[in-house]
Amino acid sequence: MGIYNALFIGASGLSSFGEAVRVVGDNIANVNSLGFKSQNVNFSDVLSQTVGVTRSNIANQVGNGVRIGSIIRDQAQGSLQNTTSPTDMAINGNGLFAMRDPATDSLVYSRAGAFILDKDFNLINAQGNVVQGFAVDDVTGRAIGNVTDITFANLAAQAQATTGVTAGITLDSNSTVLATGTVFDPADPATFHYKAEVNVFDALGQTHPVSLQFTKMGLDATGNIVWDWHASVDGGELTVGTPGTPTEVSAPTASTLVAGAWVPGTQSIVFGSTGELITEVSPNLTISWANAAPSVISINYGNATTTDAQGITGTGLDGTVQMAGAFATRQMTRDGFPAGFLDKLETDSAGKIFGVFTNGQRRAIYQVALAKFPNDAVLSHVGANQLAETISSGSPVLSLPGSGGMGTISPYALEQSNVDLANEFVKLIIVQRGYEANSKTILTTDQMLSSLMQVKR
Repeated sequence: MGIYNALFIGASGLSSFGEAVRVVGDNIANVNSLGFKSQNVNFSDVLSQTVGVTRSNIANQVGNGVRIGSIIRDQAQGSLQNTTSPTDMAINGNGLFAMRDPATDSLVYSRAGAFILDKDFNLINAQGNVVQGFAVDDVTGRAIGNVTDITFANLAAQAQATTGVTAGITLDSNSTVLATGTVFDPADPATFHYKAEVNVFDALGQTHPVSLQFTKMGLDATGNIVWDWHASVDGGELTVGTPGTPTEVSAPTASTLVAGAWVPGTQSIVFGSTGELITEVSPNLTISWANAAPSVISINYGNATTTDAQGITGTGLDGTVQMAGAFATRQMTRDGFPAGFLDKLETDSAGKIFGVFTNGQRRAIYQVALAKFPNDAVLSHVGANQLAETISSGSPVLSLPGSGGMGTISPYALEQSNVDLANEFVKLIIVQRGYEANSKTILTTDQMLSSLMQVKR
């Protein structure tokens, strides 16, 4: 029986090395597969047979060949290749992308982050599985709730009404004071010195031009120069007004002349001897739009040195100032924006996916979820660069990139295969020689059997 066993031992070598060629071949075939992890074959011997038992030596054992002991995946990070797609992502470190299979409602996992949007604006991979993530709160920018499908369907940026305007204006200190008793009229340029324009948004996102008019009144009791300011819009945009006629949106009390000095009114700005803003009297404006909810807007002319409408004092030179020279609007900023629709997507290293809207707004919408297994080396490979949970792998933990040992996200990048071709070709040579050597064992055994047959003629 012993000589026949030698045949089976050689056959086990051929079988094992044949499987090893399959593994090496699979590695080489997947050299360009996204996120592919190469495999290594470990051989082990087969249970030995004890022969020729004696009193002095009971350990005379002869091996019964070889078998595949284990096939282990190399979990090393693959190189990252930059792309131009905003939905391409690569994991830099530990973790796997989690995706829901719509057919079975079960999760599959992958290192391949080549994602696209389907017709329903779901973020999917090439097999149609929906990428999983956490919704992001608009206010805090933090992930909330449970893991869910990442979808961008029906997204829009709701219009936001203007609530604040910051004006950086240079008023000419050489302006001549108007005749005493001149009454402001937004339709009559002779009743004010200068005008600045700013566009504001109502609650529906409609744009409205607002005019700010400035009138030099004169000196106060300490020699500082007092200016009154007014705000007006076209009367056709208000609940009460005539289209085409500028209408003041508030009813301020003008500065008054007392004992030869001007006392600031309810909408006044006062400047010191170096042109700095000393006093800012600027109550909120309430504008009653004809086709939208009323707007309440704060006008900020800068941080005054003494009395400031926003309660933030400063140098008086960071906003509206009075200087010798031509009138100029240096800066005019306002908050609020019109309605908008999703224009494009962006991703950061924390896995947050931002929506950029047609109205210029940018906000985080989702944060990609990463999965981590106790033993991800024994996940089941189901094809298409996807993995499935097994009993040996344990249950996954889903968390945020960069936390709990998870890797970070490299946007606009894809992880390549970690197959080392040079190493695979060396292994291929070794396996080939092992296969040839085992075939020699079978050939030699066959020759021995042939010699045995020739003993009896």
